[in-house]
Amino acid sequence: VEADHLVSLTGYRPNADLYRELHVHQCYASDGPMKLAATLLAAAAGGGGGDCLKQAAPGAATLRNPEPRFYILGMKSYGRNSSFLMRVGYEQCSLLVEELADC
Repeated sequence: VEADHLVSLTGYRPNADLYRELHVHQCYASDGPMKLAATLLAAAAGGGGGDCLKQAAPGAATLRNPEPRFYILGMKSYGRNSSFLMRVGYEQCSLLVEELADC
């Protein structure tokens, strides 16, 4: 995959300054991307959120934003949700590489 820039942001709350002018639909409760936040909330409400070690990356569709070809991955994708695992971040990266390869 060729890229012009790779930016790694760390912290406990997403800093949206980098993409403030882009069309990103953020969840008001978690500060994560809305599709992924809704999926995580539904899993927790349905009883699937009990053991965070059993979670898997929900899929490439949950990583999409209204802004074309802009993705938020890793810890930032979970916003303030504390159930993020590095394994899930690696799975997100793999899903994104597969999706970009299909473009």
